[in-house]
Amino acid sequence: MSKEDAKPRQVGIAGLPKGWAVAVQLVGTFGLAVFLVLHYVLVMQPREAKRYEQLQSLGEIVAGQHSLLTREQASRLEDLFVIAAGHEVAGLIVDELRGNSTADALAKKIEDKLIFQTRLLEGLRRKDGGTISEMLTHKIRNSDISPKVAQRAVAEWTNSQSEVIANECRDMLNFEIKRAAMAK
Repeated sequence: MSKEDAKPRQVGIAGLPKGWAVAVQLVGTFGLAVFLVLHYVLVMQPREAKRYEQLQSLGEIVAGQHSLLTREQASRLEDLFVIAAGHEVAGLIVDELRGNSTADALAKKIEDKLIFQTRLLEGLRRKDGGTISEMLTHKIRNSDISPKVAQRAVAEWTNSQSEVIANECRDMLNFEIKRAAMAK
């Protein structure tokens, strides 16, 4: 005896499954037209309304050129941003250190560069509603990463190679952005 045979089935009229038995009784009692109206109002219309809402929200996302990302995907994008931005900031630091820039002026330029780079993530949204570029901008502004990198650059990296500076920038960016995320 299989598991299906062991389970008692709910049967109605003439051995029909329960849902079909109810349908047969409604048709027999009230007629086919009443059954079809009830079936549409109680079953099909709610499903259609739910599907329409989903399509409408999907339409808004597509029209707004947004992509929905999971929390994990957003985290990976932040990691990729750190890698790219670390290299960009390192190039900026090398150029500014050649011109004997002060830590305050360098900090402003670093923050501007980081904020400008977040534009690459525009249109990407997390499924819970947050915009990736806005969330990253908030983390950058609230982490004080720019003054920290600028102070360290002026104090320690004057004669360093670009690749060493890029690695240090990536490490600092990664640490500060993760710390800003946990501070929420």
